[in-house]
Amino acid sequence: MAEKACPRCSIISFNDECPLCGYKTSSNWNGLIVILDPDNSDLAKELNIRVPGRYALRVKEE
Repeated sequence: MAEKACPRCSIISFNDECPLCGYKTSSNWNGLIVILDPDNSDLAKELNIRVPGRYALRVKEE
């Protein structure tokens, strides 16, 4: 089973629906960023990420 990413919040999962926002996920994504501590991460703040996890840098809807 391929990993998918959410076009709205970019989190990566194996689900057909995003575990954070419930939007339909896409298998068409590129780039990977791992956020461990969003409160102390400048990159997480810049990307508006509030939940630790794995995120895609670019996601296209299918």
